[in-house]
Amino acid sequence: MYFSSSKLYQNTIHKVPEDDDTAIPFLDPKKNSFIECYADSIAIIEGVEYTIGNPCDTSVALCYFDENYNLVPIDLDGPLMDEIFPLAAEIVEEEFGEELVLERTPQTLTLVGELEEVEDDDDYEDENIDNIGDDEEEVEVLLSFEEDGREYVLVKLLDPVLLVGKASVDKNDQKCFLLSEEEADRVMPVLEKMFLEN
Repeated sequence: MYFSSSKLYQNTIHKVPEDDDTAIPFLDPKKNSFIECYADSIAIIEGVEYTIGNPCDTSVALCYFDENYNLVPIDLDGPLMDEIFPLAAEIVEEEFGEELVLERTPQTLTLVGELEEVEDDDDYEDENIDNIGDDEEEVEVLLSFEEDGREYVLVKLLDPVLLVGKASVDKNDQKCFLLSEEEADRVMPVLEKMFLEN
């Protein structure tokens, strides 16, 4: 007799206690890099455990302004990021010294260190801009610079950033593996539905 996977497994999700501050590395096997996250929730989907986490460090993005003065985020894996990221990292070092380090972590850039309140910048009437890309995500401008006649900004992402990782099969090994595109296409719709139902 055939049983579908939905009958064999019951998908579940539960929140991780807020006082659990264990940093879990989320690995990107393709790039041999990782980002440390705090676990927000644990989900079991078709017998596989997934951890939903938020980055331990401040999530940021490098952007530029288009002709309509909308912020356009730079593709993390694109050639423009290869060009602009080293400049931005150097400017962060000049501005903040050893207090902050800009890291090219998987899925989102991060600022490592304690980020204090940003001082008023006369170049911007409002440091909070809510027109980044198509998602209308609210951000806070941290610094700006020009390169080849174009203005770039480093912004703090004010909306929560959640990453999904597949738990290691070794339960003694507290790490997760970021999803491939194929895994994300399969898992993310199920996770989104589970979040809405809980």
